[in-house]
Amino acid sequence: MEQFSNDDCYAYRRYPEPDGTSYSLKDLMTEKKVEQLFDFCQILEAVIYDVGWDFLIQYYGYALLYEINNKSGWFDCSDMEEYKEYIEAYRNDMKRSEKRN
Repeated sequence: MEQFSNDDCYAYRRYPEPDGTSYSLKDLMTEKKVEQLFDFCQILEAVIYDVGWDFLIQYYGYALLYEINNKSGWFDCSDMEEYKEYIEAYRNDMKRSEKRN
């Protein structure tokens, strides 16, 4: 089982300015907070890092994340397999973006 440190930054939201909001492990322990984070990601105010996805998938599982996503409306997916593909594409995009910086 992968170990997650509460000191890690799992996701980041650019607001409130000037410093934004860093999400740690404890911030992602409720479905409501995850739904809110998905809402912020949908309007391009937040990003979820690879360690964040690792935690979310391990803690909630794909099925529950899919339900949370459907409440949020972030990824417009017709089924679970498509949702997994969206997550993988998002993670790959983030990795490419991090390499450029």
